[in-house]
Amino acid sequence: MGFKRIGFIGLGAMGFPMAKNLLKNDYELHVIAHRNREPVDELTAQGATEHKSVADIFSQCDCIISILPTDKEMESVLLNQQVLDAINPDSVLIEMTSGSPEMMKKVHDAYQLKGIPVLDGPVSGGTIGAENGTLTVMVGGDPDVLERTRPVLEAMAKNIYLVGSVGAGKAIKAINQMLAGIHMVASAEAVALAEKLEIDMDKLKEVVGNSSGASWMLANKMDGLVKRDFTPGFKLNLMKKDIQIAVNEGVDKQLPLANYVLELFKQSEKESGEEDFSAIGKSSLST
Repeated sequence: MGFKRIGFIGLGAMGFPMAKNLLKNDYELHVIAHRNREPVDELTAQGATEHKSVADIFSQCDCIISILPTDKEMESVLLNQQVLDAINPDSVLIEMTSGSPEMMKKVHDAYQLKGIPVLDGPVSGGTIGAENGTLTVMVGGDPDVLERTRPVLEAMAKNIYLVGSVGAGKAIKAINQMLAGIHMVASAEAVALAEKLEIDMDKLKEVVGNSSGASWMLANKMDGLVKRDFTPGFKLNLMKKDIQIAVNEGVDKQLPLANYVLELFKQSEKESGEEDFSAIGKSSLST
């Protein structure tokens, strides 16, 4: 069965461009406004249908996609009893939040009682990947459900990996974010040192990009660091939340780098929490 009526919950920095790509691929998109009306207004101008409640979306759509800020929103939206009572019994939930494996399993259990298939599918690739439809999706769930929903995912993503059962997607995303946070701090220090040594930044990017020190963070965040441009793509406070998930999951492990970087993000959150997570480099760049 092909899916056409897509309900999209969470039109933030990642969700909004992902939803736009669904429209570009001729899906019937159903949305709801939260704090910011601008993405809803743009999507409805392009043909999306706006609803007054999440329950309305769940009742009318055959595929629901949610990408929310934290576990708190996952619980309050997806486990709301009105939503659970209203859900279309023939629908599928694709949950793409960077949340905890524990919350993902809690959502899965509740929907399983309703007979609703669930995929755990957080994404990576940043706002650029979301805009270009080149995201990576880390899917936890039943292989048959993945194959049924693959065309929907392919409208938003280039790389789709089945990584295990429900919860495994969130787990791998937590590991990815732990590495991303560490690499971001290291990249900021690299730029700070290069500036002190008066290195040509274009040459630094080219040479390191083809050497053993290469990293996605240096390649994609260096220009912003050099310009001190921290216009938010993925916000620092959300990266802090994601690293916290990884540290919580590894509480019985020795993770000195992850714990140190988490502390740096916590220290920066008050001043720079609403800026891009590359703002973690401010302290290095100011010395």
